[in-house]
Formats: sequence, structure tokens, C-alpha cells
Amino acid sequence: MKVASSCEECPDCGLVFSRLNIATNKDAKTLKKRGERKYIVSTTTLPSDVNFIKLLCLAIFTGFVGGHCFYVGRYGRGVLLLLNFIMIVCLTVFNSQLIALSEALVGVLCTVAGFILFIWFWDVFMIVVKKFKVPVGIDLASSQGNLQKEEEK
Repeated sequence: MKVASSCEECPDCGLVFSRLNIATNKDAKTLKKRGERKYIVSTTTLPSDVNFIKLLCLAIFTGFVGGHCFYVGRYGRGVLLLLNFIMIVCLTVFNSQLIALSEALVGVLCTVAGFILFIWFWDVFMIVVKKFKVPVGIDLASSQGNLQKEEEK
């Protein structure tokens, strides 16, 4: 859901947007492991623990296997890209055997692999224009601790 930039909190869920300043990607990964997806928000503003240059390099050089997705904790997308790469390798290595079985099947699999591989190019583009969504966790306990630390400074 899109919210006007003048709003201080989400009218739907009650999220106070100023908490996004202290939210981290590491918290999102921890919350995913615990199964608490309720406090995970995807944002285009990179959190402090995600380096833009590192993310861009991972996307360019390892993006076809989902390296950038694993870096930011988008594991589903990363697994999809990894499985797609494995399928492309298998189609390349076993091409003649597969064509002997069914040329149509090879054509369909190659087309599907090409469309899935487009995710990699799209992600690189979105990272360059700074619109790539990174999950951040709003862990209530650590957020309160971070707020107390900020108040002490």
C-alpha cells in the first residue's frame, strides 16, 4: 500500500515511519528465521547494514545465481534464480539428449529459463536506479534498545 510522504504512520498497520531509520536488514533475516514476518517491511531505502556498492557488484557478477538476493535476505527469489541457473546448465550439458526426447520440451524450458533470467537484469536495473526493495525488520525489543541508545547520545 502506498502512503503519502506527509504521513507519520501507516493508516493500515500503524507503523511509525521514523522507526525505519533504525530498522536493519539483519533484523529482517532474524525475524524470518523465527517466522515472525509481521514485523518485516520492504523498503527502497537501503538500511545501514546493506552496502550499495556491494549489492550492485553482487547483482552484476553473481546475480544470475541469486547472490544479491541471498545477501539481502530475499531467499525465495534467490532460490528461484539458483534453480534457473541449474536448469540452464543442465539444458546446455544434456542438450542433445533432451532434443532427442522432445524438441518442444527443450524449447519451452529454454523460454521459461530466459524469462526467469530476466529477473536478474531487472534487479540490476532497479539497484542502479535505487528502487530495489530490501526487507528490514522492525524488531520491537531491539528497536526500543536502539531508541534508548540514540536518546543517550
